Amino acid sequence: DSTAVSTYTLVSGSLPGGFTLSGDSSIGTISGTESGATSTTTYSFTIRATDNESQTTDRAFSITVSTGASGGGQFN
Repeated sequence: DSTAVSTYTLVSGSLPGGFTLSGDSSIGTISGTESGATSTTTYSFTIRATDNESQTTDRAFSITVSTGASGGGQFN
């Protein structure tokens, strides 16, 4: 039940510079404007969702930042 999620936490890896993780009981959000990449870089990380009963689940993601590209990066 996604409405039971109380927090989202970055548990491993790192987000691109300038990105932040936030969220509430309805959605987790990664947002920001990338800063610092000088070449195409893939950032891999794991996010943990914790519910109101302290149960957790982890999921791995990656974001590829392509410098000089229009339309942004790719989120997997």
